[in-house]
Amino acid sequence: MKIFKNFLFLIFLFLNITLYAEEKLVFGITVGQNYAADEHRIRKLASNMINKMNVDYKKDFDAIFYDNQTSLLKDFKDKKKINAVVIYPEFYFDNKELIKKISKNPFIYKSSASSNSQLFLIANKNSNINSINDINNKIFMNIDFNDTYWTWLDYLTLKNFNKSYKNVIGNQLISNKSSTALLDVYFNKADFCVIEKETYVNMLILNPSLEKKLKIIEKSPEIFFSALTSIHKDASAELITLINQTLDNKSFKDDFKEFLKLINLDSALRIEFEDLKDFEDFYSEYKFLKRKE
Repeated sequence: MKIFKNFLFLIFLFLNITLYAEEKLVFGITVGQNYAADEHRIRKLASNMINKMNVDYKKDFDAIFYDNQTSLLKDFKDKKKINAVVIYPEFYFDNKELIKKISKNPFIYKSSASSNSQLFLIANKNSNINSINDINNKIFMNIDFNDTYWTWLDYLTLKNFNKSYKNVIGNQLISNKSSTALLDVYFNKADFCVIEKETYVNMLILNPSLEKKLKIIEKSPEIFFSALTSIHKDASAELITLINQTLDNKSFKDDFKEFLKLINLDSALRIEFEDLKDFEDFYSEYKFLKRKE
């Protein structure tokens, strides 16, 4: 889920914080299954960056990699080895009560600077897809780094067909970038895809002619995010203050402008857990529909 790149951004964020905080921050990171093939490269890249930033800031910072989020959450709960975590959206929902109980100061990462992420279902005009009811036996261009995209599509097909999307579409192809997925639909390699609004808008700015062959079929509510991080409830008040200050620190954003551009990440948003109600309601309904399938 771009997701692991978001993790690397989080590393940079907390390294900046530890410049001032006495409390050592040990960050728990899960290498998602979509990145399993690149796990060695990812770990090496992250380790090199951590070492460089530790030297630059003269602070002792560490990150521990986990094979799964269940082990990560257990160690976080016990404050064993780690005191900050990144959680995937669905895993957050499945464990939200425990996460809320043992942590504080959550914030989310998203592509849109103004709101939570919104998803678009976009089809090629030649595909004869005018609504979700028309995707029977069509080719779906999925994106391998973000489970939220196909989860929303699954939600739509469960509501309209009482079936998982895999039992509705004709075939599924895989892309590793949202922009590439959209272009594949544009060039008739697939009938439709699901991408973030922000990606679609930005690509139209670069190439307005895309709109001649593409159309938006469905729009999600603005409730999604790439990842959520939170700090252990026993973290010091000083660390919490510094985290919040850093999120709004212009010099920090300027320092890492090139890096932020590289990972295509626009903003980190400080929230309260209550702000995730609409997201939680969506997943509650989705899980209910899955049980009825």
